[in-house]
Amino acid sequence: KPQHEQRKEQEPKRPHIKKPLNAFMLYMKEMRANVVAECTLKESAAINQILGRRWHALSREEQAKYYELARKERQLHMQLYPGWSARDNY
Repeated sequence: KPQHEQRKEQEPKRPHIKKPLNAFMLYMKEMRANVVAECTLKESAAINQILGRRWHALSREEQAKYYELARKERQLHMQLYPGWSARDNY
């Protein structure tokens, strides 16, 4: 067998653990349905551009809600997966 196949058999498959969502990703998750309902665009890239523009148009106070949610998500992630690093997925 090729060496890379032998190596795969020896390593147990670890479950993929996603990174905690950042403030912008939490905003996108909450607002995506609104944007899709408002416009006829169905391409994900176009919707992401609209969401990005709206995110940048928010005041710091409006963005703060999502930064706080992201902070809580990171804390929970650290409790659930102590010692986890994004590098573990690669």
